[in-house]
Amino acid sequence: MNKVALVTGSSSGIGLETVLSLARDGYNTFASMRDTKKAGELEYAAKKENLKINVIELDVDSEESIISTIKKIMAESGRIDVLVNNAGYGQFGCTEDVSIEDFRKQFETNFFSIVRIIQEVSPIMRNQKSGIIVNISSVVGRLGLPGSSAYISTKFALEGLSECLRYELGQFGVKTTLIEPGVIKTNFFNSLKNSRIKGRS
Repeated sequence: MNKVALVTGSSSGIGLETVLSLARDGYNTFASMRDTKKAGELEYAAKKENLKINVIELDVDSEESIISTIKKIMAESGRIDVLVNNAGYGQFGCTEDVSIEDFRKQFETNFFSIVRIIQEVSPIMRNQKSGIIVNISSVVGRLGLPGSSAYISTKFALEGLSECLRYELGQFGVKTTLIEPGVIKTNFFNSLKNSRIKGRS
């Protein structure tokens, strides 16, 4: 039986490439995204290499969606061996200029959604006595920069969560891995550039 992987935020960038890499390695890979209509690039790349992937809808900001999606995967595959928490976005601006509401939204997507997903998946992995949780952080999870307090704070929080999970779940055969990418050419930075242009217009 092929091992099963779930990747969040799979429509582009790191998530998309992670899905393809796992599929190449023989994983039964579930590529989750908020809007499955945005799966075109991923599906084209997978078809080009004759890779089998499963595109599945998941709104990481919705607890109901998280629970439903995990249940669907378990009903179809009976296990989850790899979880890659990649979904997220950047909220930028000086601390005094970013509203509390925007701070909350940033934490909801970049941190609390990951906690929710792990709370659903970790019992499955514990029962299997195996599994890998991969949290995609950032190099800025280790340093502060001006104009990025909301985004960077979520990454600091994710670093701490990952360290705790390493101790909590390691004794059950479940590994926790943290990845801290630097600057990568993805739509993340295109979106940031466009938002700044819009803000100045």
